[in-house]
Amino acid sequence: MKNTFHIISFFKKNLIEIPCTEKDDADYSAGDIIIYRDEEGSEDAGKINYIGPASDAEKLMKNACVLRKATSHDLQKIESHEERKAEAVMMCCDKVTELNLNMHVFDASFSFDGKRLAFLFTADERVDFRELVKILAGAFKKQIHLHQVGPRDRARMLATCGKCGKRVCCKSWMDKLLSITMEMVRVQGLEGKGGSKLSGVCGKLLCCLRFEVEEYNRMREGLPEIGSIVATKDNEAEVIGLDVLNRKVKIITREGQFMVIEDKEIKKIISTPTGGRKQPSESPESEPELI
Repeated sequence: MKNTFHIISFFKKNLIEIPCTEKDDADYSAGDIIIYRDEEGSEDAGKINYIGPASDAEKLMKNACVLRKATSHDLQKIESHEERKAEAVMMCCDKVTELNLNMHVFDASFSFDGKRLAFLFTADERVDFRELVKILAGAFKKQIHLHQVGPRDRARMLATCGKCGKRVCCKSWMDKLLSITMEMVRVQGLEGKGGSKLSGVCGKLLCCLRFEVEEYNRMREGLPEIGSIVATKDNEAEVIGLDVLNRKVKIITREGQFMVIEDKEIKKIISTPTGGRKQPSESPESEPELI
């Protein structure tokens, strides 16, 4: 399988993939600032994130190509565009306020050729920005693009460090933002931690909550569900909590006593909250046991 360039586009602010030849593979490396021609024939600048197999067919620009490493002249041009961003964002925000639009503009980027200007914004709902585009096109004398992004994409572009103190995963190595659900939180027994501890800088559930779900599912095998009625050597009790990593079970007995026991101390699962009552067999060898 041929490698592709995985490039962070300075204009589009996203990760794109461009086919890579064997010669390209030898001439370029991760971290290089490059100039590429997109599928529309326009030149843009970007930074090589890494060179490797294609990861997403939707991101692959089959008819695009990398032209060269950025020269000193190219770098001066890129720097000049960067210096003008703040002024462009400020003017756009002023026009948004004047038009009373419910949107938050947080970034801008100029195309390498300077003919296009893109603004990124977040909004709670769809925004009719046609009048804004007309005003900005007249003010900047450029083709205007407005792109609405979600809070996770905004954090990916702007954030630096996460709660762990390391660079946020979505910016450092993740190619694609995958969905994170409350079920993943429940599998890991973290639902009692509170929203602030489970949320990332984007305000959504932490991406890292997805990383260990598969292992937690594997380790939960053989443990009773919360709400199950189990039999120990002394009495019957209801399962009210699990310590998956240490394979311990928190129970409350019929007498109202709270206890934490190891999974091997459970002799039998009498009933589960989802599967109904399990009938015990007369043969001890065939009774369901936890190993």
